[in-house]
Amino acid sequence: MAGKHRKANITRTPTKHQVSKWQKEKRLSRIIGIVTGVVIAIVLGIIGYWYYSEQAMPYQQTVIKVNDKAYSMDYFIKMLDFYSKGQSSDITKLYADVVAQAIPQNQVVIENASTANITVSDDEITKQLDELKLSKDDFSIDTAKTIIIARKYMEQQCLPNLPGSVDQVEAQAMFLETKSMADDRRQKLLQGDNFTTIAGVLSLEPVTQNKKGYLGWIPRGYEDLALGTLKGSVLRNLLFNLDVMTISDPVYDANIQKPFGYWVLEVLEKDDLKGVHARGILFSSEDDAEIVRARLVDGESWDDLAKQYSQHTSKDKGGDLDWVIPGVDEGQLGRILNTLEVKQISPVMRDDTQKTMGGYWLAQVLDRQVRPLDDSITQSLKEECLNSWLQGLIKQAKIENLLDQKQKDFAADKVIKNRSK
Repeated sequence: MAGKHRKANITRTPTKHQVSKWQKEKRLSRIIGIVTGVVIAIVLGIIGYWYYSEQAMPYQQTVIKVNDKAYSMDYFIKMLDFYSKGQSSDITKLYADVVAQAIPQNQVVIENASTANITVSDDEITKQLDELKLSKDDFSIDTAKTIIIARKYMEQQCLPNLPGSVDQVEAQAMFLETKSMADDRRQKLLQGDNFTTIAGVLSLEPVTQNKKGYLGWIPRGYEDLALGTLKGSVLRNLLFNLDVMTISDPVYDANIQKPFGYWVLEVLEKDDLKGVHARGILFSSEDDAEIVRARLVDGESWDDLAKQYSQHTSKDKGGDLDWVIPGVDEGQLGRILNTLEVKQISPVMRDDTQKTMGGYWLAQVLDRQVRPLDDSITQSLKEECLNSWLQGLIKQAKIENLLDQKQKDFAADKVIKNRSK
């Protein structure tokens, strides 16, 4: 029969050794799987932690606190970008400290707007954002609010306290080197010479030379604002003491700088390697230099006269200039010394690389009226008023600047990198 020729299926029972081997392989496989999973998790964790610590966390860190409000690095970077827009990389880095001060200022202005009866509408913010070309985020909204509040404070709180009209003089002036020169020009002006023409040519002070002597209207009580860079001059007190169309006598002013001076020099010794050892006195005017030179020739002390008259840093050393190498040290002075003989007092020598102080004003009042303040002065006064309010608020605020130099560099580098994209 065919069935007798079939082979029976024989199931072999695994030995204990085989069972043990399979179980070990399964356990090993599970262990490998677990270890692999752990390794993957650790790697992902490291990557995630790196990303968070290096990319996300720095932006979320609080860098400035103002009262109860915290500002993040992300906010700081956006503000730094806004404030330093258009600046070079080096200048952008310098703006980090400016922004660190601006954030608290903006916050206290926003917090205290209501105490000054100032409100800001959503429409005003949207319009301001459009003007600034900023997107609508926290930084941009704060910036827009601050600008609006500051503008309203100046108009509503500052402007009403300014005077409507004040006593003013319309004036012109020129600055000359010596009294003898000023006396001579004054006589020529009295004889009919044109003040504007002379001032444009001869005035040694840049503002009055560029404007041909014209100072504009100077309001009493606000002279410093009107005079600008000349606010430290004697003009501040001179002008309101002049009658209209009267030309002042020459008035000395020690606070105005001239772009030249006059030397009286003596070469003490020369050396091929060291250069020229000399002493000298630097004068503001040629007249003074000639007078003192005569005293030196008569044998008076260099030490005493240098300490009394010199406008050079060597005055405290009795005019000792030490060793000067012609063509390398002290500019024009070196070239002058190279032409002089040893132990001979030089003639008076002009030096256009040295700056000296002092000269004489001639001034004239063209008109005098009680009139409104110029717009530029009004704006300056409003800004002073706003700044006074702001400084008061800053003093009352609790401000914590948590930025260190590394964080400021981080912020500046991000701004610079983003601009290069």
